Amino acid sequence: MDGQTNVQSKMRPLKSNRRKKRTLNNYNRISTKKVSFIAQNKTFLIELWQLLFFSSTSIFLILSFSNQAWKPIGFDQTKITGLSGITKNDIKKTTSIFFPKNLLELNPKEIESYLIKKLPIKGVSVSRKFFPPEIHVNVLEREPVAFASRNFSSNLEKGMIDIEGSWIPLRFVNKSKQNKIKLSIENWNPDKKKEIIQIIKNRFIFQSPLQKIKINPLQEISLKTEQFDSVLLGLGTDRLIEQINKLNQLQKSLPNLLINTKVKIVDLKDPSKPELKIEKLLDNGK
Repeated sequence: MDGQTNVQSKMRPLKSNRRKKRTLNNYNRISTKKVSFIAQNKTFLIELWQLLFFSSTSIFLILSFSNQAWKPIGFDQTKITGLSGITKNDIKKTTSIFFPKNLLELNPKEIESYLIKKLPIKGVSVSRKFFPPEIHVNVLEREPVAFASRNFSSNLEKGMIDIEGSWIPLRFVNKSKQNKIKLSIENWNPDKKKEIIQIIKNRFIFQSPLQKIKINPLQEISLKTEQFDSVLLGLGTDRLIEQINKLNQLQKSLPNLLINTKVKIVDLKDPSKPELKIEKLLDNGK
């Protein structure tokens, strides 16, 4: 009996330990649930705050955008870059039909097309800026390569042309660029644009520097170089490279063939059979 009593007394603490473990596990479960509940609440509050913040910011931006977009804008709020010969006042006069208008009514593509049509501009980009409200205009002007003259409304008009043969009124080219140009075109007209472009693009092939391109009333083309007063090309430039090569050959050979004479005209309408018109030079003593 004493032995059984001892065994029972030893086993009682085991039951007590199991109860403690169960109580502890229950407590841990409750604590975990509380922590999870707090974390969920914290996440919810953060997401709610973010939603409120972004919503209020979006509403503010929409209201600000609407206010700026419908507010009339004038030319004074236009920023222009890329100008050289063309002035800001030229842009202002040309675009006066577009101002004042609100930003949403202004069409950048329409302004671009109008500027290219009215001014000697090769390219232009127009963009709108809402904060602060502005119009940005970036201009690419045409670069002149030659002086030119043309008959316009029964008057002789002077201007310049670019590498594409497009006409540039003289007032749109600044003096520094004008002073660098040595080539000129007499009686420019759009019907000869293709031929003029071809000659200009090949002007550096001439051994005698090209000085002038002339177009007579019959639409025939002639050239003036540093050495030759008149080089006749004819109505077109289909054989231009061949004509230039022949002229370069003549330039090398003529000084040894002609003494006390000057070549007045070189007829290269048929470059395989060039014809020369020369004049005698007077002796210095006479």
